[in-house]
Amino acid sequence: MRSHRWAMPLAGKGLAVALFAALSVSTAAASDVDHWPQWRGPSLDGTSDATGLPTTWSTTDNVKWKTPLPSWSGSTPAIWGDRIFVMSPTAKGEGEAAPVLRKMGGERTPEGLELLLLCIAKKDGKELWREHLGDGNYVLGKQNMSSPSPITDGERVYVLTGTGVFAAFTMDGAEVWKMNLQERYGEFGLGWGYGATPLLFEGKLIVPILHGMTTDSPSRLVAFDAKTGKEVWNVERPTDAVVESPDAYTTPVPLAYDDRTEILISGADYLTAHDPNTGKEIWRCGGINPTKNQYYRTVASPVVAGDVVLACAKRGPTIAVRTGGKGDVTKSHTAWTSELSYDVPTPVTDGTYVYILNDKGFMACVEAATGDVQYMKERLPRGTYDASPLLADGHLYVTNEGGRTAVLKAGPKFEVVSVNDLEDSYTLSSIAVSGKELFLRTSSHLYCIADNASESK
Repeated sequence: MRSHRWAMPLAGKGLAVALFAALSVSTAAASDVDHWPQWRGPSLDGTSDATGLPTTWSTTDNVKWKTPLPSWSGSTPAIWGDRIFVMSPTAKGEGEAAPVLRKMGGERTPEGLELLLLCIAKKDGKELWREHLGDGNYVLGKQNMSSPSPITDGERVYVLTGTGVFAAFTMDGAEVWKMNLQERYGEFGLGWGYGATPLLFEGKLIVPILHGMTTDSPSRLVAFDAKTGKEVWNVERPTDAVVESPDAYTTPVPLAYDDRTEILISGADYLTAHDPNTGKEIWRCGGINPTKNQYYRTVASPVVAGDVVLACAKRGPTIAVRTGGKGDVTKSHTAWTSELSYDVPTPVTDGTYVYILNDKGFMACVEAATGDVQYMKERLPRGTYDASPLLADGHLYVTNEGGRTAVLKAGPKFEVVSVNDLEDSYTLSSIAVSGKELFLRTSSHLYCIADNASESK
């Protein structure tokens, strides 16, 4: 064991793989920097091919526009062309406030009971339309029921709420289909409320329901036809995790081989791979909760980094799994493990290095293939970090709950380029990118950040 507490790699490289976007329309969308169609962007890994992005801003400098939002949310905006889609509860207004079942995290303004989908113009921040998704919003820990991020393929926009409302709308806001997942599949049984974002892949919306804290119902993955909302397949995902550890808030990730694709899902003490056509489990790897801790729920999604996949639950360990296995691959395909862990933010990778953000504001950089540490526990601006880092234009963008974003140089050396404030108390959303602009959602506003921009009046 090395002094930095990373284990030696067990074997050589496996089958080369690449994470890719899988949108139901336009195969060119993955390289189109104008679109940010799903959580973590067109490549589903928190990276962007955009160039000329700003690295400095303030509440006024390089702010092209900012538009007020009804309330706070953990969801990340989705962007297609000139349209931005945002989830939000209503403002409290004169009506009843959303009940707070359990509170944790920073200060935020009380919100209302309704859940909304908003469409905002990218050019000037003006609201184009809003749709009422349902009532029954409430606060549970660090999230309300608007946490899942919207998804778009340029023809429709898809939304899921923590109350189970699952719907599709046209780009102009007309409802295409709508259902409630709790009415179909039983109540969500997560200790901190449902917060997973579905994956849009080859015309299917793949929805994870991984729970167990407050239910004895089995966990499952369900795939729906994106055009019609009809169920395509529905499979149980077994686990021996106990108490809170079955709960997962993760988004599925596609893993592409030369001749096939697998869908990865992390949670309930395991990383599993599934057939996208049937949902059948292909392989699983344990090790993210080797002591069977009762409270190791999983928030961060899987990360494909070259020939390995990373997964981590709460306080770790982090495991790196070689791809291409069948059945239980815990012993045969674990490439390396580490006690350097992460909880809420999902790491980002350029394929060579993996950049790991700890919730308490420490950054680490490791070599993906071997786990060799390039730097570790480098201190970022103080605060709690929930948003996942962005890797774009040779820089890492890392935002804390206070709305402060540190910009770092990408690479094996820790170097801070700038620290930028938007004066907030509860920023949870990850940054979205479109063209040469950054889109940051605080608890009160959506900001468009661009070089040489001044705020529109």
